[in-house]
Amino acid sequence: MADELLVFEQTIEAVFVRALHGRLTPACKTRLRQAGLDLNQKLRPAYPFDAWMMFLRIAAQELYPNEPLDEGAFKIGEACIDGFRETMLGRAVLSLLRVLGPRRALMRATQNFRAGNNYTESRLKELSPRQFELWMNEVGPLPTFTAGILHAGLRTAGAENIRIDLSGHDGHACTYCISWSEASVSSGVAGKGDSKAATRSGSINSL
Repeated sequence: MADELLVFEQTIEAVFVRALHGRLTPACKTRLRQAGLDLNQKLRPAYPFDAWMMFLRIAAQELYPNEPLDEGAFKIGEACIDGFRETMLGRAVLSLLRVLGPRRALMRATQNFRAGNNYTESRLKELSPRQFELWMNEVGPLPTFTAGILHAGLRTAGAENIRIDLSGHDGHACTYCISWSEASVSSGVAGKGDSKAATRSGSINSL
């Protein structure tokens, strides 16, 4: 793992420029600027991991003030995929996920996340054809943000009725217990609804 954990410009762009565009209030932008993210200026090539976590915390608090922080972080994680899809790199990665399907998409977790940072390492354990444990080395204090990314990514890859439970989170690493009932490439983009609710409940109740 890199000595200095860095989150690349394209990740910041996907969340704060693309996904949350038009939703950030002046008060939220002020808090972000005070924390080191000035959205009125050109983005830097990379940001420290701790600053990234603070940006996410501020966004969750400001956008979802009446919901638990974990729930807000999960929603922003899902939105990250929508924003990522609007970037050139994101279109390429997400098009590949639709071809690979959910199982092989999970096998590429390290590569996919490394498109946006310099530190992610993962290990995947297959328990059954549609049940996996995914260990990730660094998700910080907001593991449900990554759960939201995984949920939206698996949905893009064709998984349906997705459930993600969290296990063994120590403030850094986390194991995600992932399952789905079926997979259909044709339903990958549109498969929303009940699966989202099931994933949120499973993820947050496991903390």
